[in-house]
Amino acid sequence: MSEKALKPALTDVGLRYNTKLADVLPPDLAEPLRTFGIETAEDLYECAANAGASWFRPVTGIDASTATALMTWLHRNGRDVGEVTERFFLPGCAPSPESRSVATQASDEGIVPMERLVVPEGLRGDRGLNRAPAMACSLDAEDDLSAIRVWLQARASNPNTQASYRKEAERYLLWCLLERRTALSSVRAGDAALFLRWLEGLGRTDEKAWAQQWRIPQSRWIGPKNMPRTSPAWRPFNGPLSATSRRNAVVVVRQLHNFLKNTGYLIFSPFDQVSPKVPLLKGEGAPQAFADRSLTDEQWAEIVSRIDDLPEGWPRERMKLILMMGKSLGMRASEMLDARTGWIVERRVGFKVRAAIEIVGKGAKVRRLPLNDEQRTIIDDALRARGIAGVAGSDPETPLLVNLGRGRNAHGPMTRSGLYVVLTKFLEEVALDVASERPMDAAKLRASSTHWLRHTFAVNALTEMSVNVVQAAMGHASVATTGRYLSPEEEAMSEAMEKMKAL
Repeated sequence: MSEKALKPALTDVGLRYNTKLADVLPPDLAEPLRTFGIETAEDLYECAANAGASWFRPVTGIDASTATALMTWLHRNGRDVGEVTERFFLPGCAPSPESRSVATQASDEGIVPMERLVVPEGLRGDRGLNRAPAMACSLDAEDDLSAIRVWLQARASNPNTQASYRKEAERYLLWCLLERRTALSSVRAGDAALFLRWLEGLGRTDEKAWAQQWRIPQSRWIGPKNMPRTSPAWRPFNGPLSATSRRNAVVVVRQLHNFLKNTGYLIFSPFDQVSPKVPLLKGEGAPQAFADRSLTDEQWAEIVSRIDDLPEGWPRERMKLILMMGKSLGMRASEMLDARTGWIVERRVGFKVRAAIEIVGKGAKVRRLPLNDEQRTIIDDALRARGIAGVAGSDPETPLLVNLGRGRNAHGPMTRSGLYVVLTKFLEEVALDVASERPMDAAKLRASSTHWLRHTFAVNALTEMSVNVVQAAMGHASVATTGRYLSPEEEAMSEAMEKMKAL
């Protein structure tokens, strides 16, 4: 296996001597090493240091090119493990000395996903200032990271909820360890109050002013949206947080601390004495513009007119399916990704047997939406483009959305980031076509995402159905949520303002 072939798998990460290779290498590399007794970064370093360039020869499953790739990876990422010199490489394979560096400054700081996090000694929380006596603790957790994992398993059974909780806990834990340089179980009320101030300023503050208050530059915390967690470009944030996002962050972190206190892991919650209110910043607090985060009929017509520009076959049929599921069925991105052909059923509704899709939504609740002939045709055409004889001829577990036939996960189920990239890239192409004549439409198309399709469904559905029916169709727990797409006061104001004379 060549280094080029290994590159996607050998993710750059700040290695420590005790980093387990099984946590940072793919199984087909970690397992042969483990079988030979090489389980940590230190083991790998010591083996190569003692045996030299031929260290890999007794290791079944590791050839010369793979060994070179592994040593190059250790050279880039293992400066805290030991110095990787020319003698670690076969003749002519050693990289240049100046190439030694961790992938990014962020990984230098330790800003990595929770599953790759190596917590320094003294910050693990096994001796945290707020730790309760072990005899009174009902958690099977020796340190803060394992306590967070238990909390996630206990309180977030739904995968989407777990992902949301993990994101907030991960951000908070990284802030504790790297910015405050304290264990989560040593955080006090003063630290807790600072966390909200930090969230308020992140991505909004001049770098010079930020540096006067905080240790790590805010640019290290922020990266591109929807980056895979295995990518060196992954960051915990992709921009400043809105008031709603900040409120959600504080709520989740409070829940985490309350759980740890109630289970006897912590003595107190540092957030108990901090106001739960999340203040609005300058420019925030405008009316909720749910309806405005939808596409007009004219914008939608532009989108539909450009579908035929896509390559014939699966790329074109998949885009039709994505647009249909979002705009005419109001499906969430997670529901699109979870959708299986087994969701397509026939049910007796009233006096007729109708085709329907039974969508498994939030909280594993199922909502049934009727499918018309056009929608059924789009689904069947998409399946046939993959060589499947329509819904009737498929395994019920067949995913409706899969990748193209290339890449590491060819024909596998799409990921959230993959869905986002496919849709936004297409909308960007539509935006380019209309930018010269209608720049405002182009700007709106560029701002759109999968959730905008759901918003568009809601706005259109409310012109044809009652708010209660739309609530059921969208799977909202409360009619108040659906009602946010209605803005009768603003509509009345707009009608009246149109009649006002400017001078």
